[in-house]
Amino acid sequence: MTFDREKLSGFLDGELTPAEMAQIEAALENDAQMQAELEQLIAADALAAQEYEAILREPVPLALAAAVRNAPVAAATPTPANNNPRSTRSTPLWASIAAALCLFVGAAAGYLTATNTQTQIAATPSWLTQIADYHRVYASQNRHLVEVAADEADHIETWLTNTVGASVAIPDLTAHDLEFQGGRLLVAAGKPVAQLMYRDADGKIVALCLIANPEPDDAFRSRRIAGFDMVTWGTADANVVLVGDEGRTDLESIARTAAQSV
Repeated sequence: MTFDREKLSGFLDGELTPAEMAQIEAALENDAQMQAELEQLIAADALAAQEYEAILREPVPLALAAAVRNAPVAAATPTPANNNPRSTRSTPLWASIAAALCLFVGAAAGYLTATNTQTQIAATPSWLTQIADYHRVYASQNRHLVEVAADEADHIETWLTNTVGASVAIPDLTAHDLEFQGGRLLVAAGKPVAQLMYRDADGKIVALCLIANPEPDDAFRSRRIAGFDMVTWGTADANVVLVGDEGRTDLESIARTAAQSV
């Protein structure tokens, strides 16, 4: 079964009906070409996000700053001879501010359009949002849950460490009734991401993902993104996220165990 890229894009964004989502999930189980096409869409989203972030880091052009600074402010009309302030028809301050703001927005929109004419700018997902998108797709897989199975654990650690550029170790989470299934390589924020997959006794998937970061944040934080619960923290050279189903109450406990090995 084949689907056009527009439908796959809608699947990735969660914009299809439940019946359509289920149909594509079933097809992905056995359609390697569709899986590859979906991964290309995910990689394209990551590249677009990276380009947009680069634009935001650019300095504001001098012409744009000057346009805001020099925005005209209407002069007040002299008070009539009857000295009644209520009869004044001068432009109020808020109107001048609004005019300047409109000028700024228009100039900024023009600047972004000129700078990025080949990239459609939309809401930029963080790497965690992209991880949620991956989890939505891969956690529903069975045969294709991982790229490399758990029986090649040593290879997984070496492969992902060399590719991601940060140390990747496979935590033992059997104390939480989680069995390691294997690993795969993802792309988020334009960077390689290691993903380690675990399955619990109920068949639910918990994923541990790691991305290299020269300035990691080691604080544990719980988040809920795109219908999944997450716990994030940092190591010496990476940021880590543990992701599971929404409402999973043991996720932080699992994360703290994983943090002892990762």
